Amino acid sequence: MRSYLLSHAVTVIGVLASFVMLARIKGARRTSQSTIAWMLGFVFVPFATIPLFLLLGSRKFPARAKGPAAKSERWTQGEMDRAPKTSRVLADAGVAPPRVGQSFELLADGERAFDALIELLRGAKKSIDLTMFILGRDDTGRAVIDALAERAAGGVRVRVILDAVGCARTFSIARDAIEPKGEVRAFMPLGHSPIRGRTNLRSHRKLAVIDREIVFGGGMNLADEYMGRGPRKNGEPRWRDVSAIVRGSIAYDAEAMFESDWAFAGGKASGAARPREEEIGARGDEVAQLVPSGPDFATDTVYDLFWSVIGEARTRVAIVTPYYVPDDALQHALVLAARRGVRAELVVPSVSNHAVADVARRDLIRELVASGVIVHYYPHGMVHAKAMIVDDAFAYVGSPNFDMRSLQLNYEDAIALYSPRAIADVRAFVDALIAESTREGPRVRERTTIEQLARFLSPEL
Repeated sequence: MRSYLLSHAVTVIGVLASFVMLARIKGARRTSQSTIAWMLGFVFVPFATIPLFLLLGSRKFPARAKGPAAKSERWTQGEMDRAPKTSRVLADAGVAPPRVGQSFELLADGERAFDALIELLRGAKKSIDLTMFILGRDDTGRAVIDALAERAAGGVRVRVILDAVGCARTFSIARDAIEPKGEVRAFMPLGHSPIRGRTNLRSHRKLAVIDREIVFGGGMNLADEYMGRGPRKNGEPRWRDVSAIVRGSIAYDAEAMFESDWAFAGGKASGAARPREEEIGARGDEVAQLVPSGPDFATDTVYDLFWSVIGEARTRVAIVTPYYVPDDALQHALVLAARRGVRAELVVPSVSNHAVADVARRDLIRELVASGVIVHYYPHGMVHAKAMIVDDAFAYVGSPNFDMRSLQLNYEDAIALYSPRAIADVRAFVDALIAESTREGPRVRERTTIEQLARFLSPEL
């Protein structure tokens, strides 16, 4: 009898707990594949799935992950009136408005980007705030660490956030070199409390703010594959990637994002006040906007922006990404753009460094090609760049890939551009990649079970 009652109690508890988890998963904005996977787990193996969901399942922590620093910035009526139409989708999401009077410089290769970054770091006079997903244990990583340590020893305030997974091999090296004059923090350590976040929610951000005036951002990590001086020691070509330097008031938006991450990583706030807009002054003629995204926002800001601009496209939309694994809605937005006569183009590496992502993209690309989207395969190595152009109205470079891990799970940052000269620079980079690419992709069989399994797992890729 006791055994029966215990068994009955366990069953009831399991059923009730599953219903609670089902309600939570239903209320979350997730891909259909992810939702179905969790729901099947709750139904058939609840006592294994529920703890796993509590550790990994939640993907939004706007109230807890950032605290007071996550308060939304309300756009003024003037900012709303001046803002490009496509950017207004972000007005209530806590994203700062587009900033006018910015200076923009595109860095379209790894050697140029490396030289520019080292020059900026060594020239810093007041402060360096750097957040990075990967810091290499190689010549490039060591050069960056040395530059940061040198400036910290010279009295510059140096603060560094390194993702605990991406920088696992170099975190202690960087910390030992930069501290005690500077500060180095790990973002989301694997041993953290689940109340403070989820292990699978990584900081994929790649950004540096120098002297509260200059932003260095884009898709490049700080390692030999992405950037460096001279040829790589192994003789292989560097990955094709892109970064940018933006000077102007956007630096204060980047600093605010960093301060929020810094507080989450256990650091103390700098206490520096943001100057009034009229005190900042114009640095150029460009209109640029920093668009952070991740678990610290209630909505998926970069996802919403991409979906909006693709829907607004009239003549051309071109996307460069190393991994193409969007959800059904973004896929359909690109398909519809092609069907309504927009020249829709996608640039991907012929073979990326993630085999599962390559398998997962196959069926999606078949649908794109059948709908009239032009797919360009880059055959000369890895393309790691993340960029997009839409007509003459929008461009972006930044850290988000065109996949659901970047758009719905990771902490990311994008630099959105709304002025002709900056958009033209990004267009020239995209067109140069297209000129070196081919429309002949890897030969694969028709739809396979492996493809469907990879697509099913795509939200976690």
